[in-house]
Amino acid sequence: MTILIALGMIIFSSIIIYFAGERFAESSSKIGDYFNLPRDVKGATFDAVSSSLPELLVVLYSVIFFKQFEVGIGTIAGSALFNLLVIPGICVFVAPLAFKVSKKVIIRDALFYMIAVFVLIILLIYFKTWGLIIALLLLFIYFLYIKDIISHARVHKKKHRHKKSEEIKLSKEFLTFFLLMLVIGVFTFLLTDSAIDLSHALGVSPIIIAFTIIAAATSVPDTVISVINAKKGDIDDATSNVFGSNIFDILVGIGLPLLIYVLYKGAVIIEFANLEIVLGLLGSTILLLYFFAEDRKLNRKQAGILLFMYLIFVVYTVFLAKGL
Repeated sequence: MTILIALGMIIFSSIIIYFAGERFAESSSKIGDYFNLPRDVKGATFDAVSSSLPELLVVLYSVIFFKQFEVGIGTIAGSALFNLLVIPGICVFVAPLAFKVSKKVIIRDALFYMIAVFVLIILLIYFKTWGLIIALLLLFIYFLYIKDIISHARVHKKKHRHKKSEEIKLSKEFLTFFLLMLVIGVFTFLLTDSAIDLSHALGVSPIIIAFTIIAAATSVPDTVISVINAKKGDIDDATSNVFGSNIFDILVGIGLPLLIYVLYKGAVIIEFANLEIVLGLLGSTILLLYFFAEDRKLNRKQAGILLFMYLIFVVYTVFLAKGL
């Protein structure tokens, strides 16, 4: 009965997060359009940050309420893997045009993402105690990323004034934005709590559930945003959201909760036994960039390979759970 209740709460919370995330993404997009941001900049900032809210909240809840920082890291790694393999794979099949990204998206977003992944791997391998310096390092790297994006936005931003009616509409969008943020926050908490209950009922590590169920559920807003953009032919926007979301997840999604916890209770001891998942994340990143290397296009055959790789990851995780 406990398993059924936990599964029911996970499914119900995921559905609410899906619909709230869809409207949340729409509101975020309107705010980004209001400020006339270039498509790739909006994808890497407004879209990425708004769609990454569930992952950030999972880490916060894992640290503050459940005292399981490793669950947060597992969610980040699993969500990043989902974003890299599943979202581009789906987008290729729904895009009306060839799935081709601009060079600046590859150079800027992919470069910072590779840096974020390398930093995460080094921290997990060589540092068992994470304190203030690590938290500030992660946030500083994200600051450099945002600084680069802002400089790009200033070059491309068109100057024009907005009418008063548009300002009133903008205020309504901000209100909608924050109300939906609250809804997503509440149901992300229920999702995290139910997933941990499920892991206890099944007798498996909560990290395994974080890799798969929580990660996939929290990636719903990312998927919605990228698929909508891909359908409209905004390939740069869809791709920047994937990289930008993963950058935010690793650097801010881990860095900010870590900073809060360190300032409140001190350093955290990290016992992350599934480093192969993070190494798989690095391998998946290299594969995706390899597919983009020749002409910056992703075809349906390559998209199928990405989706198949995620299936292999899920099967591996199931066997991993049985061995625990």
